[in-house]
Amino acid sequence: MHEQIRSMERKIIFLDIDGVLQPIDSRKRFRHVRNPNGESDMPRLYELLEYDFNIDYREHHRYDVAAVFFDWDKESIALLKLTLNLTGAMFVLSSDWRLTDLQPNGDWGDGYGRMKDFFTIYGLEKYYIDNTECNYIDKAFIEEANAKYDGKEGETLPSRTIEILEWLSRNPDVEKWVAIDDMRLTGLDGHFVNTKRRYKWRDAEKAIKILNDCF
Repeated sequence: MHEQIRSMERKIIFLDIDGVLQPIDSRKRFRHVRNPNGESDMPRLYELLEYDFNIDYREHHRYDVAAVFFDWDKESIALLKLTLNLTGAMFVLSSDWRLTDLQPNGDWGDGYGRMKDFFTIYGLEKYYIDNTECNYIDKAFIEEANAKYDGKEGETLPSRTIEILEWLSRNPDVEKWVAIDDMRLTGLDGHFVNTKRRYKWRDAEKAIKILNDCF
């Protein structure tokens, strides 16, 4: 784990990006990376971001930086901040955004530092503590989790559900948690907010109720 969870921080949000903070149909980044005249807004954006945050975003892929700045939905970000502040939760990234390029050993690279830079643009970095495991999860754990799952005959848990449960198994002090995702994550009954296109007010209400035990 990248940062220790303090004893008072026992509420966790497992956060997806696409379909949560970034609407799945948003494509603004493309016209900023290269507009119809063949020009790009990125050099100026890099300058502004470095001035504001003292981070050289040229180290990251230009389409990712443009997506974060132009495509991430500002209302959804505000609602996520509201959720975090009203519940005292921190968040763990479960999205594929946590992955970087494949390493020589065949594992995915850990994108924690890259994502922390991106979250800094919106003041979310202070709530971001870790990523779910993206490489090796013990086979015995997967088999046990599926054995406990009361789904349809022959149905197994989605890989993202497994990754969330595995993270929780390594952090038993977490008392309340919720996963926010546009994919249907079976096996997380009572701990799941299924977004449609982006994180909206009704989603925030549900997440806050789950984390504050307000049912």
